[in-house]
Formats: sequence, C-alpha cells, structure tokens
Amino acid sequence: MVDGNERYRIDERFRIGPIESWSGLDRTLDRPVTIRVLDPRTEIGKRVQLQARSLIRLEHPALLHVLDTIDLEDQFGLVTESLPEENLAEYLSTKGTLPAEETLGIAIHLGEALAALHAAGFAIGDLQTSHIGRRKDGTVVIVEGPPTGDANKIPARPQDDIVALGELIHELLVGFRPQLDHQGRHEIHPSISVSFRQLIRRSVDIEGQWSGASALVLALRSLNQDLDRLATTEESQQLDYLQAERSWLAPAAFVTLLAAVVILVGLFVTRTQIGSSLVDNVREVVRLEPEQPLIIENFESPNPGTPPVTSRPGAISAELQIVRIVDFDPAGRPIREEHPEKIVFINDGDSSTGWYTERYTTSDFGKLKEGVGLIIGLGPPQQIDRLRISSPNIDWSFEIFTSDKNAAGAIPTWGQPVAKREEISGTITVDLEGSSGATLLLWITDLGKELAVGGHRVTITGLTVTGRPIYG
Repeated sequence: MVDGNERYRIDERFRIGPIESWSGLDRTLDRPVTIRVLDPRTEIGKRVQLQARSLIRLEHPALLHVLDTIDLEDQFGLVTESLPEENLAEYLSTKGTLPAEETLGIAIHLGEALAALHAAGFAIGDLQTSHIGRRKDGTVVIVEGPPTGDANKIPARPQDDIVALGELIHELLVGFRPQLDHQGRHEIHPSISVSFRQLIRRSVDIEGQWSGASALVLALRSLNQDLDRLATTEESQQLDYLQAERSWLAPAAFVTLLAAVVILVGLFVTRTQIGSSLVDNVREVVRLEPEQPLIIENFESPNPGTPPVTSRPGAISAELQIVRIVDFDPAGRPIREEHPEKIVFINDGDSSTGWYTERYTTSDFGKLKEGVGLIIGLGPPQQIDRLRISSPNIDWSFEIFTSDKNAAGAIPTWGQPVAKREEISGTITVDLEGSSGATLLLWITDLGKELAVGGHRVTITGLTVTGRPIYG
C-alpha cells in the first residue's frame, strides 16, 4: 500500500506495472485526481520526472493535465486530473460509427493537442481509441501519452502522430482502421466521402503528407465549415457499408469467371499487345482497379517443378494472426536469459510495456554472442508482406528470416535473411515482398545507442504481421 501525504489521499490502485495508477483525492481543492506512482531511481522513473517538468506547463483540454509531483518515501508520485470513466473505444463499441460532424469535432480537438505536443518537443506515435478518454461532456482527452505513456520508449516522430490521427478518423467513420494493400498503401473505404478520403490520404501516406499537425487541423476546420455543403453535394457519394459490401458480393462469381477468361486469353497470345488491351478493357467493364488485380504470382516459375504460389482472387494484405512468440538465444546461458517471461507484454495494448533483452556493456552484446531474437509463429505457411516492429531504441539493427517450418534451429538453418535494417529508431514497417513462411525470426544484430542509465538493450513493444493465406 502506498501512503499519501497531507494534501493528497491515495485510495485505490487500478493499474499495475512499472508505473502504477491510483485513484485519489486532492484534499485542498476537494477534487478527484489520478496519481501515477513509480520508482524515481529506475530508468523509467528518471525519464518521467524529466518530462513532467516540461509538460506541467503545457495545457490543452485534450491533454491530461499534469497538476503536481509528490514524494512518497522511496517513490515518486505524478498527479494528474482524474481519468474519464469511459474511453473512445468503449464509446465506439456502442455507437458502431460516428457521424461526420462528431468525427470532425474529435479530430480537431486531438489535432490541436498533437500540435501543442509537437511544439513542446514530444509525440505519441500510437493514437488508439483505447488511449483516448471521453469525458461526460463528450470532449476527449489523451490519457496514454507523455510523460507516462512515453516513459520506456523514445519520443515518436510527429509524422507518426499524423498517420495515427488519419487512421483514427477512418476508424470513427467506418468502424475500423484502413488496411494496407499489397503495395503497402492504405486502402480508404469507399463509403467515406471524397473530401474525407483526400484528407485521410494526405495523413496516412508519408509522401505528400501534411507539413505538420497544424496544417492538418486547418484542413479539418475547412472541412467542418463545408459540412453542410458535403451533406447535399456529396450525399450521393456516401455508400452504406453493408450496401457497398453487397454490391461487390453480388457479381463476384461473374467477375472472377471473366477475369479468369482474360488471363487465359492473355496467356494464349503470349502477353502481346492484344492480350494487354483485352485485360484493360475488361477491367474497365467490371470496374477492377489496376491496384487490385487477380493475383497469380510465380506463374512462370524460373525453377522448373516449383509449384505456383497463389493468393485468393481479389485478396488484399491483412493482419495475420500470431500464434506464438518465443525468445531465441542460441548462445544463451542461465546467467544470460533474455527475459522470456516478458514476451506476454508484446502486443498487450500497453505501449509502456514490452519484451526486452538482457542489458549488455556494449552494443555488440559484450562480444558474448552474435545476436538474440524472437521467433514469431504464424501457424500454416502464409504469404508475408510486411512486419511492423515497435521499439523505443535508437540506432539498433536486425535481420529477418522466414521458414516454412513452425520451429527452426540455429541461425545457419534459417538460410539467408529476407530483409536487413541498420541503425533503426522507433517504429518501422519492413516490406518482406510476399515471402512465404510459417515462422518469422526477428534476429537482433546490434543493440544500438547506450541507454541513459548505461548499458545496451533492445525493447520490443509490438509486432504486427500482414499478408495473405497461401492456396494451392
């Protein structure tokens, strides 16, 4: 039990971890507060204290206001306003989707908060609906951000926040975030109006992205002013989600058959101009986008006898289920366990937790081993398009291997890496170009820059694999 002080009463703990969260009462002002309790001697504790000094002067209705800091014997307390009882994810689960006007109000509010954070030198990077509280008056506030939400990772880039806000707008409008296609581009749902689609596109695509959060806010305000016009002039372009789905399902058999005929004709004419022209004409008739073809990869295999790898017609890249994650330390010894008990904190929905390696004296593992890693099991073999890795570390390096087996031995048995990255900082999405595999190995080859408290280690807070099932 944590004891309070004269001004603050500490009541009930509602979150455990390196940073504990307690409900409390400010006796002086007779108001409820939230008190985050941590050890000031730890790396996380030192970082929170430093960030709190800067953020205590930063005020915005959508940012959790830091009110005070207190000493609790050998612990440190960060006092903030009381957390809302409901978050945006819970609100969205009851509403399904939100109307354009309400979506814009929330987006403008959050965009202004992000602009204030960026001006102060901070960023969030992962703006999830579960990280946004909803007050009783309908206003929203970011409850998982600096200083405590950013305590064990490097500050994200402002452009990451703009991407996250664009994805959030998409989720509020249609109930889910945009998926990535096989080319790595976000797919904006057709039920979203043209103006909203353009705004989201400039947010989620790094190329041509808004110059900053302030520019995005200006665009949102302009769209808000035109809301009445949108309701009249673009109403015909708004498609009900279920209707849109039905419009594709109804002619699906016809489209598939016609596309198959086109492919066969194209093969018979050995991909001449006649075949290409026919394909283009049919695409126009059935309204197939050039970016969404019927995918038949490796049809003409350079290796005779190699069976073609096919994906489902019209299939797009989607998040694949991760069956299991295990640590991989072929040179490990009992004194150098790589914290297998921390694997459960990967993808636990809390960006402040994750799996991490042992702490080493140098970035090359103290010359004790070549590397360590994580094995990511996907069940049956999949066509793997991308691996998204969330990490707070600076300038670390890794290699990615794939295997058709659900388990693999020492590094030489994995063959050649399908991707390599050096001196990486923050969250990264690696294009694996449709590599086939039932298992991925994230092999860490360099631990990056020294930590503030000394030593070197890598922390992994999230792993996401996107791809397509393999057929045939």
